[in-house]
Amino acid sequence: MNARDPELSQRKVGSRQQIIEAAAVCFMKYGVEKATMDHMARELGSTKGRVYHHFGSKNEIYFAVYREAMQFCFDAVLPIVDQPMPSDKKLLEMACAHARVMMDTLPFQRSIRQGVNYYLHANETRTDREVLTELITRRNDYEDLFRKVLQEGLADGTLSVPDVAIAGRAILGALNSLVDWYRIRPEQSRSEQMRIADTLATTIVRGLLA
Repeated sequence: MNARDPELSQRKVGSRQQIIEAAAVCFMKYGVEKATMDHMARELGSTKGRVYHHFGSKNEIYFAVYREAMQFCFDAVLPIVDQPMPSDKKLLEMACAHARVMMDTLPFQRSIRQGVNYYLHANETRTDREVLTELITRRNDYEDLFRKVLQEGLADGTLSVPDVAIAGRAILGALNSLVDWYRIRPEQSRSEQMRIADTLATTIVRGLLA
């Protein structure tokens, strides 16, 4: 789903994928804690029974949204990781790709940001906690892609990184903050959206150049 056009398409209304997309929009609108299955059914234009046909609980839907949000990030950044280019340029390309996917899949990314703290402190079942641990591991694997390039840049002298672990968290923390302040504006052009994403990424990465 593209955050610039959050309306659900009319094909296969009530399908699993459509429900995940509707849920992401609802989590963004109402917050993870307050969003309900009724909200999702209304956003979908279907019935709550249809939602329950695919998902047994709101938790299951949130975890599906989380998985998809992370997959969007991997799909955007992985093609860059193994490209033959200097580490500083690679890091910038990865940061730009990450910022762009934050904008393009905003309901999904904001859902992750809202939900992690809630679920970490909620009194969930053992199964839910295990799933959340799996998802956090997935997120850490993604962060490792950035740490790998930071380490390479430190080794080849293109980046100045006193602490790779801290630098990796700082980069992604700053990039992820975009989901807190960026708002979808239908009148905003694609080129302007990309300018915002690339300016943010460039500003962050520039501070690490050797």
